[in-house]
Amino acid sequence: MPGSIPLWLDHASIAVPELADAVAHLDDRLGLRATVSPATPERHSRVYLDRGYLEVAARPGDTGWTASLFFLRFDDPEALRGHLEAVGLAYRFGAYEGVDGTWDDVEIDAGEVPLPILVRRTAPAEIAQDWPPALPAPHRCGARTLAQVHVGVPSLEPAIEAYERLLGLEAAPATTVDPRSGRSRATLPAASGEVVLLDAGTGEIERIVLGVGSLEKARTALGERLTIDPPDPVAWLDPADAFGLELGFVEA
Repeated sequence: MPGSIPLWLDHASIAVPELADAVAHLDDRLGLRATVSPATPERHSRVYLDRGYLEVAARPGDTGWTASLFFLRFDDPEALRGHLEAVGLAYRFGAYEGVDGTWDDVEIDAGEVPLPILVRRTAPAEIAQDWPPALPAPHRCGARTLAQVHVGVPSLEPAIEAYERLLGLEAAPATTVDPRSGRSRATLPAASGEVVLLDAGTGEIERIVLGVGSLEKARTALGERLTIDPPDPVAWLDPADAFGLELGFVEA
């Protein structure tokens, strides 16, 4: 279980070639509502989930959809500093000016191991105090939480060790065989959601999994494009339906 410093799975960033087309496709084909940011309606939006979200932003010149970064959320800067120092992880505290606010932004250095950025929204104060917001109702496809981020790492053993320290886990998780690729993998729990490490990767986010109340209801909304293939608990969309992005759904 996670240690005394809770780190929640906050959001993942998805880059798309053109925002308006992506927002329409998310709604029409994938049953996901994207909220366009009023400050930059041509390039930034969010698919809100419960206390988390997908950030969908335009990156002109791309030919598909790619997941670029993911973020864990903390709530106590001083406690976080103490935790990172206690577990021996080098870090850099900074501030990030986003399109509609300011965040504490903490980068972790674990050598070749790709680690998430740690964030905490600080402004505007009236929004930051309850950010990310609760989700009032599931999306049409049934999605309601950010359940998993799958990260390809060059070597599984040092990645597990770094994440074990970051998340304050009492013991390293067992490695298993990934049912989708046959690669070795490890699943690590955060305060909300999970980080899945996949061996023999390049440090990129390879997949995003959303939590739903019922896979059968998700199948009703998405049709045969959603493949349910037990014993894999995750049902996957054909990557062509998300322009190369691997997007899955799991009961959570």
